[in-house]
Amino acid sequence: MYQNQVRKNVPSMLSQPLLGLDIASDAVRFVELSASRKQLTVVQADSEPLGRSVGGDAAQGDFSPISEAIRRMLQRSRVRTRAVASALPGSSVIVKIISLPSGMRDEVIEDQIRYEGQQYIPFPMDQVNFDFSVLGTDPERKGYQQILLVASKRDHVEDRAAILESAGLKPKIIDIRQFSLWGLYTHLYPGDATCKSNIVLVEIGGLSSALHVFERGQPVYSRDHNFGAARLIDRIVQHFGLTEEDAQRMQRFGGLPAGYEQQVLKPFVVETGREILRALDFFQASMPDIHVDKVVLFGTGANLPGIGEQLAGFTVENPDPFQGMAIGPNVNERFLRDERSSMAVACGLALRRFGE
Repeated sequence: MYQNQVRKNVPSMLSQPLLGLDIASDAVRFVELSASRKQLTVVQADSEPLGRSVGGDAAQGDFSPISEAIRRMLQRSRVRTRAVASALPGSSVIVKIISLPSGMRDEVIEDQIRYEGQQYIPFPMDQVNFDFSVLGTDPERKGYQQILLVASKRDHVEDRAAILESAGLKPKIIDIRQFSLWGLYTHLYPGDATCKSNIVLVEIGGLSSALHVFERGQPVYSRDHNFGAARLIDRIVQHFGLTEEDAQRMQRFGGLPAGYEQQVLKPFVVETGREILRALDFFQASMPDIHVDKVVLFGTGANLPGIGEQLAGFTVENPDPFQGMAIGPNVNERFLRDERSSMAVACGLALRRFGE
């Protein structure tokens, strides 16, 4: 099992450089950070698209197209760092808060979970990788403590490691997407790390999106949804009769026909906003006792103009993952500006080097 999946006993800073590498449904992305006198610097950042047939997180069996995309991206950027942190999607992970007697040592907690784990995890324990973190006193059970338990079937972890190793990388940390985003969020809003607010992180991806809810800093809900920003390319293709390749190039670099913003972009933003509201309604129907204090947008679709305005009734933030960081000479500033929200998971993973 790779170290510190749940940020347990995390060192203040790893001695070696670390790549934060995100394997998403639409692309692979990486970020490398350094620190000097409390100033973080973006050393390198890049992305490489994945074809829809590859599927990123959803890929099964043959992972070579993903490894090849990672290799192309790293060769183009001339990356020398080989140590990497990556993240499993929420759909591959079980996250639970359990209650165990107070005062148990870590090794005793581990044994307890291992021998009684099937009451928490619906898989044979010999097929599972798990990690845990002690959260503190259980407010509802005297003499007990709350434990954050994270588990994944071993083949999910081994598949992710195999992808990274076949690309020439050395996996050091296998995290979870929602924890990577939460680590980024608490870096950007350090006062919220232990606050009493309930925060919803919405990751608007390329082919799919996800809702991650943290109640007073603890994960209580995570669900994937079948909508994403890549549908905008489909609408451009259908409306203007372009090829997918031309639509992607023109959408990114400019040159789309007149009428694009009014006829295609604005209706798509409105539709995406409705999808997010439906996802929020689904969450609130399933957990009505949790009031949403703030919605935070990350992912490819967070850059859609006016997307936050579609979420009427909610306090919405759309932060720059690289806020307050210096930009190194090897980083394409236009790329980072245009793609900043899509780099959120990779940035959160890169922050693991510094114990964040």
